[in-house]
Order: sequence, then C-alpha cells, then structure tokens
Amino acid sequence: MREPSPSFLLPTYLRNAAVAAAMVVVMVMVMAAAVAAGELPTQVAPGPARGQVGAPGAANSPSDPRLDGAVRVLTRGGFREAEEIARAALASDATSDRAAAILGIALSKQKRYTDARAWLERARDSTQAFPERRHAAHFLGWCCYHLGDLDAARAAFELHLKAVPDEPDSTFGLGLVALDEDRLDDAEKHFNAALVRFRALGANGKPRGADEAKALTRLGDVALRRDDPAAAKRFLEAAVAASPVQHETWSKMARVCDRLGDHAAADAARANAERILESLGRRERPQPDSPSATDGAPTPAATSEAPSSAPPSQPSP
Repeated sequence: MREPSPSFLLPTYLRNAAVAAAMVVVMVMVMAAAVAAGELPTQVAPGPARGQVGAPGAANSPSDPRLDGAVRVLTRGGFREAEEIARAALASDATSDRAAAILGIALSKQKRYTDARAWLERARDSTQAFPERRHAAHFLGWCCYHLGDLDAARAAFELHLKAVPDEPDSTFGLGLVALDEDRLDDAEKHFNAALVRFRALGANGKPRGADEAKALTRLGDVALRRDDPAAAKRFLEAAVAASPVQHETWSKMARVCDRLGDHAAADAARANAERILESLGRRERPQPDSPSATDGAPTPAATSEAPSSAPPSQPSP
C-alpha cells in the first residue's frame, strides 16, 4: 500500500523532545492551513521510492498546461526534460495523475524501470480523465518485463489490450512473456498476431518495417526452441527483408547459419551486424527488447510507442 510523501521535516535545531512535539503540532496546523489556502505547494521528493508515490488523485484534478509541452518533448526524445517538467507539475499539484503518468513514461524511456513502475501503477489506477491513462498499463508492462516480473507484465499487457484491442506492441510483449516462460505455442500465436497488425498498419501508410522484423525475429527464436534452425533461418531472412538494419537479426542469422554449416553466410551476417553497430556508435550488444530512445516517446494522443495507438516505446528485435 503506497504512503504519501512526508510534507514537512522537524527542524534540526530542536533538541528538547517536549518542545519538539509541541512545535510539530503547531507547524503542521499552520502549514496545513497554508496549503489549504493555496499558499504552499505540496512537494514530491525527487527519485521517489515506490512507497512515496501516493495514491491516485481525485477525479476532478485540473490539467497543468505544462504537461502538453512535456508530451511534445517526449515525442522528440527529450526524456530527461520531460521528467523535469512532470516533476515540476507534481510539485504544483501532487494530485495530478497525468503528471504521474508522464513522469512514469519519461522514467521508463530512460530505462529507470523501478522508479517508473510506481508512477505508472498510480496512473493505471487513476480515475482522472487524461489521454495517456489508457496506455499507462502498456508502459507498466514493459517496466515489469525488464524487472523480471513476468506475471505483472502479462497482467499489464492484457489490461492495455482491453483498452486498445489488437494493439500490436502489447501483443508482442505478451509473446515475449510467453517465450520467457517457454510457452512456445502461446508465444507463436502472439508474435503472429502482432505481425499481422504491424503489416496492417504498414498498409495504411504507417511504415512498421522494424516492428515486422522484430516479430519475425522472435518467431525465429520460437523455431530455434523447437530445434528447427532451417525454419528459424526463413523467419530471419523475412525479417531482414522487412528491415535490413536490425543488428540483432543479423547476429542471430550468423548463429543460425553456423549451426546449419553455412559459415560463409554466417561471416557475412556477422559483418553486417558489426557495421550496423558501428554506424550507431556502439559495439557492445544493448539490452534486447528494451524500448529504444530512437523510437521517440509518447503520448497516446499523438503517435505510438510500443502501442501504435499510444506512445512510442517499442522494443527492438
């Protein structure tokens, strides 16, 4: 159960216990009156622990116009700046669940999943009306997935799909959960469903080649789990055709070709993976399936992130 952040601290110069107790009572009464009169903002501590986030606010909390700017900043990839705007909005109005949602999204895009989770849980449970609310569960699902809480991730993705049926990125997330749990039939079903939806979006003028590639790459993983490297290679070839610039697809292609004894093709695939990583300015392998900073960042109202109908935080293949 979440507890609200303490509003006040006892001054350090008070050493006498009896005097201190009396002073605290007076201070609380005075400060509470000031807050009620609107003279003092409620504070939200930076870097909150999960228990410090507070419960969802009242249903009629007004929207802070700064939050629209935070969403625009998120969409441009300014995750840290969006975090600061959301924190400022919460400092002005600690009951703003929209600010909590945007803060959670900004933190998740910075891969600060533990901090993000608590804010997104608050946004998920909110009764306030704001555009990002129905997508809070999506981002919460990715936080839980990366934190290793597969049960919570599955529940969050399923909740998001109730609000946004057939949303491909949460469907893809369910596929990853199933794959991690070795439920191969379920994983295959979810990856195929996500692939169909990604292709439908592409046919409607929203290119999703990278998303098609990640679904096809994961179908290749399912084939490998079933000890069928030839089928895995076919999926990976289709993934490369959908998007030839996914380094992880090429890396997996190299391993599959080695397993099939085609070492020349394996060497060529490895070389492609290295070239892509070098062009991105890195050589080490990044965390797989984590929302990419280049995917932009979100507002469900604007474009799409793991959800194509919500903010952009989809994992890479």
